[in-house]
Amino acid sequence: MAEAIGKARDGGAGVMPVVIIVVLLLGGLFLMTQLSLAARDRALDRSAIGMAGLSGWLVQNEVPARLAHSRIHPALEDLSLRVLPLYDLDLESYARDPETTEELLNRTDLRDLELETFETKIVEMPTVVLLPKWRGAAAELKFLHEQMLIPPKAQQSLLGQIGLAGVRLQQDGAEMSSIREGDSEVALFHMQTFVAATLPRDCTPILTAGGDPLAIRCVREEEYPIYFVADPDLLNNHGLGLADNAAFAVSLLQDLRGETEAPIYIDISPDLLTTVDRSEERQDYERGGEELSRFLQYPFSMFWAVFLIVAGVTYWRGALRFGPVARGDDRAWDQSKEAAIAAKARILRLSGNDGAMVADFVAAQLRTLSTDVLGHDQPDDGGQRFFRVLARRDKQLAHDLSSVAEVLITQATRMSPRDLDRNLNNYHSLLKKVVEPNGSI
Repeated sequence: MAEAIGKARDGGAGVMPVVIIVVLLLGGLFLMTQLSLAARDRALDRSAIGMAGLSGWLVQNEVPARLAHSRIHPALEDLSLRVLPLYDLDLESYARDPETTEELLNRTDLRDLELETFETKIVEMPTVVLLPKWRGAAAELKFLHEQMLIPPKAQQSLLGQIGLAGVRLQQDGAEMSSIREGDSEVALFHMQTFVAATLPRDCTPILTAGGDPLAIRCVREEEYPIYFVADPDLLNNHGLGLADNAAFAVSLLQDLRGETEAPIYIDISPDLLTTVDRSEERQDYERGGEELSRFLQYPFSMFWAVFLIVAGVTYWRGALRFGPVARGDDRAWDQSKEAAIAAKARILRLSGNDGAMVADFVAAQLRTLSTDVLGHDQPDDGGQRFFRVLARRDKQLAHDLSSVAEVLITQATRMSPRDLDRNLNNYHSLLKKVVEPNGSI
């Protein structure tokens, strides 16, 4: 490719084609990178520590539920309870993308969430907040291990940001711990709980394990209560598959949402997607850059990425690798054509068998012409079907060309040089009428 670019510069193509190609390829690669990040985000929801399974399980048990989607903005009035999992230990800063496999597996910020967005979400409706517990390895690998756990001390900063300053977490040393709640046995892997003595006055336990709160209810100045669950395995994909956790999850969320029939909202998005229903109020709509940006988001970004990469490669092949399109009156084209004719004439003179060469040449040329017009799946009939098609357009031309071609194919070996030259010139003049852009075919 470098050699082709060098030739293009020498030929006066300039640097602009190179710049265009680089911009197109870099744009496509950038969008492909964004696609990989979006794919990783969806993989988190489907992983052991994701929440994609909860909505389906609730619906299967006749409990209305909706899984957040970036292009769907439900009205707050249509929802009853928000389930908000946290995958971020610092809501006041953004984590940088991992550069190595080790960083990918050890990262603790799997999905960035802004503190302002979090505070808005918990005041909009009753919210169940699931605290973090697992590192990135739990989402990337297909098994769980105690080394993937986030140490409780590492969550102190997050607890302060979400209004639980002074509260401490602890993790059970036993690999599997279980508690009995009604008819359900709840089992958790290295159960994570709150330290009871550290709870603030505005928070009360709603689920305990050996005296230590597993879930608490906090009532603040906001209109709605906030529920904090210390161990996210109580509701995530991994936890639903343990013991009677799935049945207990349905019972717990039904109790928390109350008697309403509005669906439970599984809010896995870091963005604020909910809206306020103002259908009865006069609204002025303004379209801005946000609407246009939707066409650059997944899945549209997949189309644009492929389009830019293909456009870059196509432009490179057309502008640099093969050079600009040759004009019909180009001197180089004329020289190439003259060289081909001279070479063919020399072969005929050296062979001493002009008639046989001409016969083979005409037969091969008719086969090629027939294939170009009628396709490859045609019988080798000496071009008869082609002549029938040509006769529908120009009967006289078809008759004349067929006659002279047959004479050259069958009698060229017995013709004198003068007759051979005359018939060959006649054949070429008739063939030119057929293959010219404005001819019969």
